Formats: sequence, C-alpha cells, structure tokens
Amino acid sequence: MTIELSLLLSGISVAFAVFFGISNKKRNERKDTEQETEERATTNTLLMTKLENIADDVKDIKRDYKETRAEVQGLRDRVLIVEQSLKSYHKRLDGMQKTDQ
Repeated sequence: MTIELSLLLSGISVAFAVFFGISNKKRNERKDTEQETEERATTNTLLMTKLENIADDVKDIKRDYKETRAEVQGLRDRVLIVEQSLKSYHKRLDGMQKTDQ
C-alpha cells in the first residue's frame, strides 16, 4: 500500500510539474509576444516620425527650388531687356559714327 501511495504521489507530482511547466512556457511566450509587439510599435512610430521629417524636408526643398527657379526666370528676363537695350544702343552708336564720317 505504501508503494502504491508513493507511486500515486510521484505520478501526481510529475503531472503537476508538467502542468506548471507548460503553463509557465505559455505565459513566457505571451510575454515575449507582447514585448515584441511593443518593440515593433516603438520602431514603427520612430520610422513614421523620421519619414514625416523627410517629407517635410522634401517639401521645403521643393519650395526653395520653385523660388530659385522664379528668381532665375526674373534674371533671365532682365538679361533679355539689357541685351535689347544694348542692341538698340549699338545701332544708335553705329548711326552716329556714320554721320560723323
């Protein structure tokens, strides 16, 4: 009877050990999953913030490019006006030289 009782207690002990081992493993896996999810969320938030900053920088660069392009166009127009004035001045100067001779 004592052998049977000791075998029964041993069997129950093994069953509880297996049960608690499996439950601890599941709990640890759940915690690991939660931790991984939290880390991914943090990483994704950081990436989104960086992407938003890059998008803002690109917008600033586009705006600066448009402003520079408008300035260059203004300068181009001024150069054309100066060239036309210079042509007109040369024509008048050539006309004056012909009358002086």
